[in-house]
Amino acid sequence: MEQPELKLVTHEPAQPREPAAFYFGAAVLAAAAIATLCGADASRRPYNAGKLAESAMARTLASDDPQPAREAREALRERLRRFPLDAASRMIAASLAAETAENSAERKEAVDQVVASTRLVASDEWISRGAAHVFARCGRTDLALREIARMFAYAPADAASTLIKVEPFLAPDQLESGIPESPSAWLAWSVRLRANGRHDEADARLSTLRDRWPSDLPSLREAASVAAGRDRLDELQRLVPPALVLEETADNATLLAFRARSKATSGDAAGARSDALRAIALSGDSPWVLALAGDAVAVGDPALAREYWTRALYRLLEKPETRSGAIWLRYRLARQSDREGRAGDAMREWRNILVERPDDGEAMRRIADLTGVSPR
Repeated sequence: MEQPELKLVTHEPAQPREPAAFYFGAAVLAAAAIATLCGADASRRPYNAGKLAESAMARTLASDDPQPAREAREALRERLRRFPLDAASRMIAASLAAETAENSAERKEAVDQVVASTRLVASDEWISRGAAHVFARCGRTDLALREIARMFAYAPADAASTLIKVEPFLAPDQLESGIPESPSAWLAWSVRLRANGRHDEADARLSTLRDRWPSDLPSLREAASVAAGRDRLDELQRLVPPALVLEETADNATLLAFRARSKATSGDAAGARSDALRAIALSGDSPWVLALAGDAVAVGDPALAREYWTRALYRLLEKPETRSGAIWLRYRLARQSDREGRAGDAMREWRNILVERPDDGEAMRRIADLTGVSPR
């Protein structure tokens, strides 16, 4: 996409609303912006600009001597004279220039490098993320927000993650200009706010999103997930009522599982089982859908709920990246075993929970109740 003509300002960068070092210290830019881009660069050609810059910054930080960073900056300049179309190296050079800049002219050079880099690629989240960081670092939050808004169109989760890191550099009235008027952008921002513990803001954003785009299914899934996670079954029934018509697709598997929960809450056990089975089939045995399906049938068919939760547990344990989610299935299985008087099964799960969470009060109480001995 053609980039608009840019007019660079010469004033010093505005001070962020929170300490800049928290998000943009030298170590962060070197290890995050530069090293992340290094991965993209290394995958494209043997020359590893990211490794050069990161190593130089590490030596500069360790010795408090700017010379290694300056030498790396010169080496990158020389490379770009030979390979001017190398967008990744150009972005890494800009990151290094922004981190080592001592005056407005050097910050302008970093911004120019970023502009040149973004003109070389149509859509690349690595480049866009680095561009936003450099723009913010150099006091051009307007350009950072423009780049983030563009990124929301093709990588909304990355855009939201970048925006939250740039946010400390923004004036209070600037944030919204970085979030396009689209349900996917608003949803990504709400999810990122929640991941950062800003639940009230996330709720407000999601509520407004639902009001403005009531037919948007991804935001409905998120709202239903939040309601179910808080055990607000009345809210879940309002969002996904038993009579809600849903197309039976893989994308709607989660909503079908939520509809199953609503049907169970309204007393339709057969309907709940039917929706749960269909949701699982459509999702290809997704562990998250299995967990939700177990929740839906737990009251009417505890044995079936145990089967679903157990299947979900082992699916989560299969991969290192999902193992952390297994603990929530262990809670479900432990509590269900307690309700059914299966002391041995309950004990096993409570002890597994303590392995992951040594200070878990519920697990310690239940083990003491079952054994008569405190686990400590």
